[in-house]
Amino acid sequence: MSRCCDPSAYGNVFDERDARRNVSAFRRKGLGSTAAAMVRALAERGLEGMTVLEVGAGPGTAQVALLEAGATRGVAFDLSPASAAVASELLAERGLRERVEWHTGDFVAERAEIVPADVVFLNKVVCCYPDMPGLVDTATASAERLLAVALPRRRWWVRAGIGAINGLLRLRRTSFRVFSHDPREVQRRVITAGFREVSTGRSPVWEWHVWERG
Repeated sequence: MSRCCDPSAYGNVFDERDARRNVSAFRRKGLGSTAAAMVRALAERGLEGMTVLEVGAGPGTAQVALLEAGATRGVAFDLSPASAAVASELLAERGLRERVEWHTGDFVAERAEIVPADVVFLNKVVCCYPDMPGLVDTATASAERLLAVALPRRRWWVRAGIGAINGLLRLRRTSFRVFSHDPREVQRRVITAGFREVSTGRSPVWEWHVWERG
């Protein structure tokens, strides 16, 4: 486990109740708008026969969407121990459990053990991890074809919101924090690694990008 991340802190914030609430919303309405837009953009590039590695997979909703959009196999990483059991239930419900390899652990710390995938998917994960360069560089090294990332926009109201969330987390006495990493630096690292942007979108809070290698 990476020294930068306390798994118990992630488990306290992203607990079983949160995971089940997200799965319930997914059953009713599908993926949230940002994740759904990224999945559509990836599907337009062609997911058939692809392997998808997801970092910060939560309760497995995006894994379901990506596999049902054509991907053949999924690999999922999440630091919260609560995610695995809830995701297993959802994947079994959709007949997909045997197609997903689940890891409860730190994607960056375990980089030496990671087999590259055709597609790497990070939805609202960069802001939950302190070591942005390590996370982005490991993601680019693991993506053989496509990389999809959603992260907070660099706007004053977003940074103010992050500050307020971190204040509440301090009151709860948890070491988990939200981070306002610079999207321009994320893009620079991805482009330097040999990717070009093929799709993008934004909301008042979030921006997302899909890059293709080469």
